[in-house]
Amino acid sequence: MPFELSGFLANHTTWVAQIRQKHRPWFDLITKINRFAMSMLLREVPKVAEELFAAALYARSVGMFQGAILLTERGMAAESRTLVRACAETAIALGCSRRQKSFLEQLDEDHDKSRVAAANDLLGLPEDDPNLSSTQRADLQRLIAEIAARYEHPHPRRINWAIAASTAAMTDLYLTVYRQTSGDAAHVTLNSLNRHIVSDAAGNIMGFKFSPTLDGIADTLSASIAALLCATEAKLRGIGDAGADQALRTLMLEWSALEVPG
Repeated sequence: MPFELSGFLANHTTWVAQIRQKHRPWFDLITKINRFAMSMLLREVPKVAEELFAAALYARSVGMFQGAILLTERGMAAESRTLVRACAETAIALGCSRRQKSFLEQLDEDHDKSRVAAANDLLGLPEDDPNLSSTQRADLQRLIAEIAARYEHPHPRRINWAIAASTAAMTDLYLTVYRQTSGDAAHVTLNSLNRHIVSDAAGNIMGFKFSPTLDGIADTLSASIAALLCATEAKLRGIGDAGADQALRTLMLEWSALEVPG
């Protein structure tokens, strides 16, 4: 099926091969990193709650990384970078949990904040809206009151990811990966919409496009690697595995040796 008929659901083998060939050193390194990450992910069954939490966070990091790579090699720039952002956020969460034992409680509070926000959104519907009965309104009001009673004002609060990144010692990852991919991919912004605009050298809009993106691949691959390496470093913190630590340092050096085209 041609791209014009099925979009990114079309047979993508041609441009996948083109992207992988052009960026072979990056994909060779990704193969090494992924195998190492899988060995870390599946090497043991967590025995205590803290390690189970860390294992779940690391599993999410690895899955987001793998998804980002699959989308990147298919030329899906915004979609892949959205998963890169998720990988970076999860790496920050894992790093924060290693340094701050209360982080799981912060996630729980963030969840409660989401529940309150969702309930308030529904309560904002007109009183005569047929989709929300008086009984349902009362249930939502009761839920908000029950959650509020568990916290002191102004809680519950959302997680501040900038603060979490600082706690995790991952401010660089937050600024260079999390924030960048938020603005140019994950959210509806002018930068993200520009992926579908054709402009001339002077910035004048010339047309519309919907096609595989073959530029910026190395930058996305590098950001993916950065996020997973940070997550892996956090996963290893406190374990005392000298061999794994050395393997991670070697992969970090290989990553730093590759250059992203300017």
